Amino acid sequence: MASVPARPGQSTTAEDTLARKSRDENIVSGGHLVAAALKNEGVDTIFTLCGGHIIDIYDGCIDNDIRIIDVRHEQTAAHAADGYARQTGGLGCVVTTAGP
Repeated sequence: MASVPARPGQSTTAEDTLARKSRDENIVSGGHLVAAALKNEGVDTIFTLCGGHIIDIYDGCIDNDIRIIDVRHEQTAAHAADGYARQTGGLGCVVTTAGP
């Protein structure tokens, strides 16, 4: 599969991609609202199975200093969140994407 070339003068590093904002700075996404609510409830870590439906939540978590731990299966995320809650006394939070 061929990669899409960058525009002249545009870097293709992950850091540069993250630095570019594709949305209006004055608009708060639903994902940022979710992350802010999680932070407000004391969540400092989420266990997740990555998917396109929840990318805005990840962006919000990054902006709210919530650690993201990506796993390979929903059950793994649930077990990890349970263990985390038991060991820390805090909240265990799972965020997963839509299924097939």
